[in-house]
Formats: sequence, structure tokens, C-alpha cells
Amino acid sequence: MPCLIFLPRLLDFPDFTVLAPESWPVVVTGRIIAHAIIIITFVIIEDKRIFMRQIYSRFVIISSIIVPLFLTSCDGEEHPVPNVPVNISINLDLPSYQPLNAPGGYAYVNGGSRGIIVYRNFDEFVALDRHSTYNSDDPCAIVSVDTLNFFELVDTCSGSRFSIQSGVVVTGPAKWGLKRYNASWNGAYTVTIYN
Repeated sequence: MPCLIFLPRLLDFPDFTVLAPESWPVVVTGRIIAHAIIIITFVIIEDKRIFMRQIYSRFVIISSIIVPLFLTSCDGEEHPVPNVPVNISINLDLPSYQPLNAPGGYAYVNGGSRGIIVYRNFDEFVALDRHSTYNSDDPCAIVSVDTLNFFELVDTCSGSRFSIQSGVVVTGPAKWGLKRYNASWNGAYTVTIYN
């Protein structure tokens, strides 16, 4: 704003008695153009202020809607399967884990809440807790591989079905997917399951 103090002095009309009469239209036209540029500049600055106010107000409105959604989206519900410490190493040379040597193979492993099912998806191993998430307090809430569809795990008590590749709910009354554990393969004969 300090430079605006000097603008009126710069834009004062010249003393026409000093200038030659031929240069009067040029000087007047130049001053009119200078006034127009300053007016346009102030309009643009004012438009930017209005635009920035609109952006800020939109940001405040959207933030006031989205932030409470993030803070209340969980509804305080915890995963129905209890957290159990898991640190298991399985040897793929053992006969009970022989199906895991080929992609698409699976094996049941002791551990977790009610047992773990390990599935081989090419070079990745998926370890899922067998504890069903629907009516998890029920003793029969255990999933097993469907004999007709090897890509699904079925809870025979509730009829819920889960994907063997990820543990997500496919069908049924269950809302939560199966608890998944980390599984790392050393590239040879050992798979480690942990959380």
C-alpha cells in the first residue's frame, strides 16, 4: 500500500504550458491508459480477495463436515476376533504342509484364536484366523475350506462365506472379514506367520 501514496503524484496531469501543443494528446492518452491499468489492477486484486474468501469458506464448510465423519466412523466397534499373539514357523517339507508347495494349496495350522488356515497364492502366502466373525462367541464359529469351491471359506453355523485369498466377506450375515496375519516366505522351505 505505501506505493499508492505516490501514484497521484505520478498521475497528475502535466503543466500544459511547458509541453508543446502537439504532445498534449499523447500525454493525456498515456495518463488515461495508466489510470485504466491501475483501476483494472485494483479490480483484479479485489476479485482475488473475494475468490480467496470463497475458497476459505468452502474449505471451512467441507472440513466441518468431513472431520466429524472421520472421528465417528468407527462407532467404537472392535474386531470380534480377539487379538492373540502369533509367531509360528512352518516347514514346507513336512507332509502336513505339502499342499503349500504348489500355488492354490492350503493347510490348517494350530495357533491364532481358533486355528489358522494358510493359503498359497503363487509366491505369496495368506494366513487367516479360522475364528468366524459372525457370533464369534459361539463355539462352532469356525471356518473351513468349502469342498465345492476351494476359493471360499465357509462358516457352517451361520452360513457366512469368506474369500480364501483375502478373508473378505463374500456372502452371509458376517460384517467383518477374517483376521489376517502376516506371512513371510524365505523362498525355500520356511513360512513364518506372525502379527
